[in-house]
Amino acid sequence: MNAPAITVTVPATTANLGCAFDCAAIAVGLHLRVSATAEKSPPLSAKGGAPMPAATFSLTYRGPDAEGIPLDDGNLIVKSMRHYAGRAGKTLPAARVDIENEIPLGVGLGSSAAAIVAGITLGAALCGAKLDAAETLRLALDIETHPDNLAAAVHGGMVVSAVGESGDVFVLKTEVSQALDFVCVIPDVPLPTEKARSVLPAQYSRKDVVANLQRTALLAAAFFGGKELSPEMFRDRLHQPYRAPLIPGIAQCLDYRQEGLAGIFLSGAGSAVMAIATGNARQIGDALVGEFRRAETSARAVLLKADNRGVRVEQSSAGKR
Repeated sequence: MNAPAITVTVPATTANLGCAFDCAAIAVGLHLRVSATAEKSPPLSAKGGAPMPAATFSLTYRGPDAEGIPLDDGNLIVKSMRHYAGRAGKTLPAARVDIENEIPLGVGLGSSAAAIVAGITLGAALCGAKLDAAETLRLALDIETHPDNLAAAVHGGMVVSAVGESGDVFVLKTEVSQALDFVCVIPDVPLPTEKARSVLPAQYSRKDVVANLQRTALLAAAFFGGKELSPEMFRDRLHQPYRAPLIPGIAQCLDYRQEGLAGIFLSGAGSAVMAIATGNARQIGDALVGEFRRAETSARAVLLKADNRGVRVEQSSAGKR
């Protein structure tokens, strides 16, 4: 009889939403799917009090940047699986792990957060455990210290989040209307998070901080209250002005306005630009690609909807491979 296959699906996420720097994110309809089937292996025994050998994993990967994805213990999904097992005091079984990824890497769509959430969730499932959202986030924060992408990947929808003094993560979620289109414009130039963070100043003026606080409050109230969005709500003074010059075309995209454009912002740390549209989504996407091209940066537009489900786990009988 075949062992059950466990499949974990995690959405991409777009964080910061302009003004809501490091405290809000939305899950969107690109996904990381990781399937695992425990493999039969002879019983492990430790001799002379030696530690038990670590479980081995056979990995396959299909998706962006395949040539750069490690298929060993350097893989972030595997690291996260082992992190769960270590913290929980459990032993992972050897397994075949198949990764199918739709999320572009290094462009601000939460690929690392998705991998971490997938690994922790899959590790728990392989050990016969089921984590709640709070437990998953606590473990994920050991690996990635910012809760925004992680919280959206776990919960789905639009989330605001904060880390308390105790280390607990406070999260509020609201579902995002399927009437909204998310127009993701991805330049062919990745922007490493480390580089994007390195250009930020150590201090900000009170005026700039207050401007962002005002818009963050309005933005959260609009999403949670189902109110109309506007580009002004997403305007930012804390990170986008410093990051936009790193990729030619971003500044022009952030200034773009069009009927049906409800908001526009740098997705996460970039380099992708995310527009929210109530109409004219394809025209907006074409126009933003044009802004990048005028700056001699090639780009492509992807139309998405919000993912209100977040991480999910399914089990099925493993078929022949």
